[in-house]
Amino acid sequence: MEESKEIDYSQILYKLTTDKTEANDFENKLEQILDKTLPLLSKDDKYTISGKNNSANDYADIRYKYIQTITYVLKKIQTIDEINHDNCISVQQYHTFKIAIELIVSIGIIPCLLPGIGIDMKKLCPRASKVIEEKTSILQKYERLCLSSHSLIEYYNGSLLRPAVLSQLGPLIAALLQLSYAPLTKPNEEQLPLKQQNEMNEEQFMMTVDLYKKLQNDQKQFLSKLLTLFDNCPQYMIMKELMIILGIKKSPIWIRRITRKHLIEKIQQSNGIVSLITTLCNDTLDFGTDWNKLDTLARLIATSHEVDKNKYYEAICPQLLDLLTLKQINHYSIIANSCIIALYESNPDICEKNIINIIMKPLLMRGLDHEKKTEIIVPECELNTCIENLMTCFAPTEAKFKTLPHKLISVIAIPLFCIHNKIRSSTCLLRNKVRQLLLKLLQEENLQHDLFSAFLGHNTKENFGQYVSIQFGSNGGLEIIGTIKSLAYEEFADSLFDLISVNEALITNLFSYLLKSLSSSTNWSCNNTLETSHDIIERVEKQLAAIKLLSHLANKSVVQEAQLKNPEPLLNFIKSLFNEKVVQNQNNIENDDHEVIYISLMLIKMILSSEGKVLNRTHFESFAKFLKEQINNSTMPSQLVVLMKEVVQFIECKQQSNQIHYEDLSIDYKKYNKFEEAIRDLSDPLLPVRAHGIITLTKLIETKDPFAVARKGILLRLFQENLKHEDSFIYLAAINGMCSLAITYPQIVIETLVQEYIDMPQRITSGDISIENRIKLGEILVKTTRGLDEMSLTHKNILINGFLCATRDPDPLVRASSLSCLGELCKVLGFRLGNIIIEVIFVNKVLYCINCILETDKALECRRAAVLVITLLLRGLGKHVLTDLSKDLLILYRSLKHLRDTDKDPVLRLHAQLALEEIDDVVQSFLFAKPKLEKTIFLLE
Repeated sequence: MEESKEIDYSQILYKLTTDKTEANDFENKLEQILDKTLPLLSKDDKYTISGKNNSANDYADIRYKYIQTITYVLKKIQTIDEINHDNCISVQQYHTFKIAIELIVSIGIIPCLLPGIGIDMKKLCPRASKVIEEKTSILQKYERLCLSSHSLIEYYNGSLLRPAVLSQLGPLIAALLQLSYAPLTKPNEEQLPLKQQNEMNEEQFMMTVDLYKKLQNDQKQFLSKLLTLFDNCPQYMIMKELMIILGIKKSPIWIRRITRKHLIEKIQQSNGIVSLITTLCNDTLDFGTDWNKLDTLARLIATSHEVDKNKYYEAICPQLLDLLTLKQINHYSIIANSCIIALYESNPDICEKNIINIIMKPLLMRGLDHEKKTEIIVPECELNTCIENLMTCFAPTEAKFKTLPHKLISVIAIPLFCIHNKIRSSTCLLRNKVRQLLLKLLQEENLQHDLFSAFLGHNTKENFGQYVSIQFGSNGGLEIIGTIKSLAYEEFADSLFDLISVNEALITNLFSYLLKSLSSSTNWSCNNTLETSHDIIERVEKQLAAIKLLSHLANKSVVQEAQLKNPEPLLNFIKSLFNEKVVQNQNNIENDDHEVIYISLMLIKMILSSEGKVLNRTHFESFAKFLKEQINNSTMPSQLVVLMKEVVQFIECKQQSNQIHYEDLSIDYKKYNKFEEAIRDLSDPLLPVRAHGIITLTKLIETKDPFAVARKGILLRLFQENLKHEDSFIYLAAINGMCSLAITYPQIVIETLVQEYIDMPQRITSGDISIENRIKLGEILVKTTRGLDEMSLTHKNILINGFLCATRDPDPLVRASSLSCLGELCKVLGFRLGNIIIEVIFVNKVLYCINCILETDKALECRRAAVLVITLLLRGLGKHVLTDLSKDLLILYRSLKHLRDTDKDPVLRLHAQLALEEIDDVVQSFLFAKPKLEKTIFLLE
């Protein structure tokens, strides 16, 4: 025992795997390696390696002895590691282990696999291609395969060598499949000596009864080891290796059948689909490299490979449902969508029963018929998951993939609409998703009118689900708390209008539906003796909601254009209303309800009032004649008669305006009309309209509109007048307009804005103007200067004086803003301040003002802004600082140094340090300036 402890098995393994020899023959190399390493082992080790067995490899098989030695050494290393509990290995040790496992596979497994199983296995272990083939008997290969497979399984069960074994998992699984399932030859009753059996080649081999029983027993043992390996190994790796073995060409039928069987069993296990996805699809879907794999994967999963299809789908469908919410996998929604669609294409009944109905279950509400609103029937977590899953299957947003037929969710159309009705004006995260689902459903033309009827409450007999009551949950989601029977028709009509307002085709189709519905609604049970007062109220509410929705739709330009192109349905609808009224009068039915006729005529008037539209003369002329006939009817109310006359007059005027006329093409009337509209907006009593007019005029000036430029004097006066307005929106819009006129009237604009900037404190104290507006005005002054560019030099005095006046403002934000604007002004001017720097008035005003702020101002923002102005001035003056500031520079330098060393504000100290660095850079560039090589050339006259 002590002798074995002193042996360094790791060193012996290193010699077995990496020792170089001078022999050229492979067997001689192995023999020389064994001659060097076996003496390093103890007697017990040698005895254990050689053993006393009667295996087929006892007869001078050097490769088998090498496998025996290397597997024994690895086992000893594993045993010592388990005793010492030391799982830490170095990179060199792992590399040695990996080489040892590859050698076992190259010598003991890959050459011993049956034809069709071992093909391409060398690619999984490149070291096997270097092993020279040899002639061995069947039993020799079998013994070598058993020893190698058994050893690798034993290593995998430990933690030390498991990573190295996983690198050669494919050949190990192939070996175990062969040892567990390979068909056995029928035994021969004749008994042969063992030595004679061992010397037989494959063609001469004869199976004996004892050998047949031994092999059957071995198959059971290896099958148990194979199943244990399948349970303990990562499933995606098992699937990957099984698919590789299954994909080998010309493989035996039995190996293909067994591999397919195990692969299907793995898919049916929990997380089997996830493992298969991990095996096939890398994280490269974004690059388009795995789309074909994804399509193949989806069809593979959707196709039943079992005799009992129900059993297979019962195992697969729950996994697909889990995959819909499995966010740990990238592109999980795309993968789930592809698999479910493939399942629907192959077996729609199974998909609808086991997938779609389960997804829609929270909204199906089958068997529920009560109006209690106290019990939560569907909690918000379930409802949120339901909507998310519906989006994945029916309206994916990631890319334009195939989707399930939208008609499948028609059974929950009404619950979805009830959810939309609840959250359409909220910020709920489900709002856009529910809207998309409903729009997808409404695109089904054969369901469109029935859905309109269900959403408006006109016909609730169709199987579109139940009207449910929704409330907001505690976590911001939605909860279903029951069903409702008393419908809010007007609210539903508004929700439907909000839903379809983005789709022109749906708008026109809904308009057509309402025309048909209202034309038949005149025959609703008006004289039904069994109609109760509640029924009458409900019918009137339903009718008024439809009329209101019809009027909203008529405001849409797409409806107006459609009715002008094909007005016959609308005109026939109005005629039917008049005819119905005549019938009621003849039958002495008291019904003074003229609202439907009145609103219908208003729709016609609204459509006719649209400009630039050409009428269908045939239909509208006949309709005008019809109205003239109805005007003579004395039963019509006076207000309705007046409206009818107006519609007739509109039709006649519209027909006259449709005549051909000529225009002056040299004038752009669109721009002219835009300018005129903006001028009209300025006189509107509504403040937003007036502000919009000012903004429009500002944009016309910025785009150099010829009409606006020609009237720039008028616009200047308009903008100046609006500077006195109390509303901040109009006030700021007028300031921006003045800024846009700065290039044309720089002197007037700058003087006006600066005067407004100086006089603003009086308006601030009176409450007319806020402090924020004054800060914005300072920014606009800088913006104006930036727009004038070099022309701003002529206005620098008034700008600087204006900003210096603002430094005395009692509000610290205004003082800081004025100093910041002063620094920005220097930057905009390009520091071209001219001789103003050396004038006493500038030094006294600017530097003295800044020094006073630094010494006396208690607001940190103001002091920081003051140091910023100094930094910008120093950066702009450059080397002229030494000559232009002269003695003032010393005072400034001392002040900045004092601030840097003593001030408590770290930001101010940083600004002071930056200003001092600017002075240092100027001095260094002045003292150490590089001489310029220049030569002056004079031209003589």
